[in-house]
Amino acid sequence: MLEKEQALVLAHRIMQQEVRAIQDLSEGLGEAFWTCARLLSECEGLIWVTGVGTSAAVGARFAHILTDCGARSMFLSPAEGLHGHSAVMVPGDLLVAMSRGGGSSEVIQMARIARQREVTTVAFVHNVDSALARTCQFVLPIRSPQEYELMNYVATTSTVAFSAMCDALSAVVLGVKGYTPEQLAQAHPGGAVGKALSSPPDR
Repeated sequence: MLEKEQALVLAHRIMQQEVRAIQDLSEGLGEAFWTCARLLSECEGLIWVTGVGTSAAVGARFAHILTDCGARSMFLSPAEGLHGHSAVMVPGDLLVAMSRGGGSSEVIQMARIARQREVTTVAFVHNVDSALARTCQFVLPIRSPQEYELMNYVATTSTVAFSAMCDALSAVVLGVKGYTPEQLAQAHPGGAVGKALSSPPDR
């Protein structure tokens, strides 16, 4: 049982680790990031995102935000993709395959199918020497210390790092696309966001 002060110290340490991981990512942005941002911005087809576990959660969020930034995107689960639905990918599309370790067999297989179907593939990985990185045509390193994960295994800090990288990419895509709040309002009438988009600005 943790006492209050122990719990606060632990929580502070975890948050500071995540801050440091994102800071390191920010300072390391360069050619690989720019290449990926261009691929996403210039894709004339659909951007598919795939992953399993926590990478699936990050991937689904990324696909949603990309679409809200003017780049049509969908999450494609390996559970469906490896049972026929991968045929939805066609030349001109782009597949973002996410896996921290780069060894998830389902994600690797999805990337292989995408390449067979002449779809551009990008690996979002920590391990740039992994099987997934070798399978994909392009690689975006998203590194975070293994010891920052809970129990050294549960994807916590790495999930934050992946999400931060996806947010940075989405911001660039939005800048390139020039997608406007008016355009977003057409597709996003629901919820508080939809209400705000449809309300005239205060004068």
